[in-house]
Amino acid sequence: MRLFTPRVMRLLADQLTGTPVREIDALFDDRGITLGPPQPRENDESVRRERMRRYLANLNFDDSADTQRLTEVFSDTLQKIIQDNSTGWGSNDGLRDKWVRILREDGFDIDDATGTVRIGNTGAQLTDHALNALPDPQTIHDHLRRLGDSVDTDPRLAVSTAKALIESTAKCVLTARGQSYTRAAKVPALVNAAQESLGLAPKSVSAEDRALRQALQSLITLTQSVTEIRNSVGIDHGTEEVPRWVRPRHARLVVGAAQVWCQLMLETLADPDAPWRRSEN
Repeated sequence: MRLFTPRVMRLLADQLTGTPVREIDALFDDRGITLGPPQPRENDESVRRERMRRYLANLNFDDSADTQRLTEVFSDTLQKIIQDNSTGWGSNDGLRDKWVRILREDGFDIDDATGTVRIGNTGAQLTDHALNALPDPQTIHDHLRRLGDSVDTDPRLAVSTAKALIESTAKCVLTARGQSYTRAAKVPALVNAAQESLGLAPKSVSAEDRALRQALQSLITLTQSVTEIRNSVGIDHGTEEVPRWVRPRHARLVVGAAQVWCQLMLETLADPDAPWRRSEN
């Protein structure tokens, strides 16, 4: 998800239109963002909006540090909006609600008490419905938190964690189904056993549903690919050279694959009408 969408940037631009230039400078300077070259636009002669564009021109939106700096600019601005409204200086009581709504819809976390803006979870996210299938999803939550912290800052760690998320999910599913596994069991075996325990093994689908069988087989292939990528670039094995080609986009691909598999497993486990439940009766 792109955090700084056009409507998010319009929030800031509209707010700064009525802000003195010296305060705009202070807003960005305080967060270590330097002024870039002139950024005139024929259809926008606003000095203040151009001032903002000059600061934005010096940011790399693929760089997590720059992304954090701009997030802090939004945080400072929202906190000032809240302060102005609470002291009677603000002229629009709905401005705070508008900022909170748009920022949340576009992927930011907002602290209701302080107005602090934070980058939302950029890693895997599983629905509450899926997580509630487990009596204690703490292990899964731990992996998800680590993914959110590492996708942009440490993509190799994110790849390793994505594989661990698949492994933990498979083990949790097998335990919930009353099935055992050995400590030495590898991820492919765990994945196959977990899918079979939930009636999601490709062979369990009738030949008439060929597309579904192919989709379920593709899920197995996805998890195998996650494991293979982790074996080549993950942090769990000592290597002579650091694989420098790994970027956040690669981590997001791997994490997305893990998310698709884990979501289906846990949703199927939670579904009261899932085929595996009928086979028990």
